[in-house]
Amino acid sequence: MFNGHPKGLWALALANTGERFGYYTMLAVFALFLRENFGLDSGFAGAIYSTFLGLVYFMPLVGGFMADKFGFGKMVTIGILVMFLGYVMLSLPLGGDTFAMIVMIGSLLFISLGTGLFKGNLQVMVGNLYDDPKFSEKRDSGFSLFYMAINIGALFAPSAAMGIKKYAENSLGYSSNDAYHFSFAVACAALIVSIIIYKAFRSTFRHVEGGAKTNNDKVTNAEVEQLSASETKQRVIALCLVFAVVIFFWMAFHQNGLTFTYFADEFVTPTSSGIESMPFNVWNLVLVIIAVYASFSIFQSKTAKAKLVSGVVATVMLALLVYFASNVGNNEIGVDAPIFQHFNPFYVVALTPVSMAIFSALAAKGKEPSAPRKIAYGMLVAAVGFLIMVFGSEGLNTPDEQKKAITVRDADEYARMEIALKAYGAENAALDTVAMKSVQDEAEKCCAELTFKNKELFSKCNSEMVAKYEKLATDKKELYAAAQKIYYSGVGGDSTSLVEYKKLVNAENKNILAGFDKKMKEYKDKLSEDDKVLFDKVFNATIENVNADNKKYNAASEFDAKPLTFTSPYWLILTYLILTFAELLLSPMGISFVSKVAPPKLKGMMMGGWFVATAIGNMLVSVGGFLWAGIPLTYVWLVFIVLCLLSALFMFVMMKRLEKVAK
Repeated sequence: MFNGHPKGLWALALANTGERFGYYTMLAVFALFLRENFGLDSGFAGAIYSTFLGLVYFMPLVGGFMADKFGFGKMVTIGILVMFLGYVMLSLPLGGDTFAMIVMIGSLLFISLGTGLFKGNLQVMVGNLYDDPKFSEKRDSGFSLFYMAINIGALFAPSAAMGIKKYAENSLGYSSNDAYHFSFAVACAALIVSIIIYKAFRSTFRHVEGGAKTNNDKVTNAEVEQLSASETKQRVIALCLVFAVVIFFWMAFHQNGLTFTYFADEFVTPTSSGIESMPFNVWNLVLVIIAVYASFSIFQSKTAKAKLVSGVVATVMLALLVYFASNVGNNEIGVDAPIFQHFNPFYVVALTPVSMAIFSALAAKGKEPSAPRKIAYGMLVAAVGFLIMVFGSEGLNTPDEQKKAITVRDADEYARMEIALKAYGAENAALDTVAMKSVQDEAEKCCAELTFKNKELFSKCNSEMVAKYEKLATDKKELYAAAQKIYYSGVGGDSTSLVEYKKLVNAENKNILAGFDKKMKEYKDKLSEDDKVLFDKVFNATIENVNADNKKYNAASEFDAKPLTFTSPYWLILTYLILTFAELLLSPMGISFVSKVAPPKLKGMMMGGWFVATAIGNMLVSVGGFLWAGIPLTYVWLVFIVLCLLSALFMFVMMKRLEKVAK
């Protein structure tokens, strides 16, 4: 599987791995960042998200034109530097005002331009490595390995994005919105790694960089293919037909960063425990990947010693997975929406050897499908993936109904948390230990009924209040004793002790409540104006009814909100699996097809054409965002099923024409 490929493949793949790690770290949280930091609705956020994706894949056309004139290597280097500038701008926590929006848009333009100079030209260089006759038969498998390698970077991106964001919030004290910028800063570090790899191993691929030739230029022995004007036209038309289909695949596939992320955020059960929680730990997925590759190595190794080592590694990985599964416990963990985005790269990396083995076996029998046929099959498989989402969405609220229900629930919970914290703080100041115990019991009961995220917030605030009260009682022991004596007996000690101690306690209580109010403000800042109005109405109504001891009060009923509906995360995980099969059939095969069929003098432009088609598809991703409103979810997914099926039908109708130029 890894043998017989040019050395330059691994250097270029690793350089792209670093860049993709940074890109997908940023992308993992970008859609949520747009909604939360700027308070955008799902449609507008989706439009910005899809336009950015479109530019990322449109700019390689510009990069292709420039590379055909100045060389691929030079454009790759400049692209990294331009991207770095864009990520630095995006890393600045400037808030959510107009100026911040302008800077963000500017950063997106730099990132998309830099990606355009980098991404397509790097892949042309990979294709050029296989123009050498001794590597030409390995072209398809080479692109599969290249595709697998860059997905290793994408695999760790969601965990890195959420991990660094939580660190910035919990350890450095940044607000949720400002903490997003730390995730974006990861991309800057990743690009530094990429440029180091590119420069360090440049000698392995210098001969395919293009541009002015140097004395040590290693021109391959392959003759440049000569085509007539008619043949050139046939190839360009065939590629344009494939580009047309690619548009609808990426329109559907890249819902993973938009509607799939919305679905994970709003409709997937927000907590997980036991064995069910294992897939959300990226290191468990790494163990699976190692086990898969070690298992394949058992059959592909040429020596008995290598087979033994591979068998031991596979056994150890499986044993570790069994051990972790048996000791995982039943503690709940929160399931963040961006974490679902690590399943696609996981499946790509884990399934690449499987797909390569299948197609190698078919090739040995002379039955391997052509690249155009694989693309058609990929569209059929993608339709099946969205069919899984139809089944998983059965009986769920519409997005608008779910959004209202979530807002009502959270406003009600924030109100109850504030009541509990104020009550405990008041009893702290009063020094009534009996009343404090009763209030603390009520607080724990309140906490038990909260959703997971709000439970974490309340527990933190409540624990801080208890800890600060206890520390205050220890540090001011004499003052505390005198104050208690006055409170309980009314005799002895200086009367100012009680007043002074109450001031100290009240000051601490205000600090805790100020922190809670700050968190509530951050939550409200993420809402649309209409939802902010609803939040305030529910919050005030709950405060009033709870203080009036109205046992019959129910916020959801009072404000006509439907019950929240959730579904298993495994519907989404299974969908990612099916769509990854589709991606493996279409993306690396499509890039390989372009590299093989494109007329030699138009390679840069044709590879740019592939990315332009991808760009148009990504711009159409926003359709999902605009559908994310008042219609049933099943209808949303049916739109993409129909598009995938029509695209597959088109490919089969044009198959003979496409296969003719691929020979």
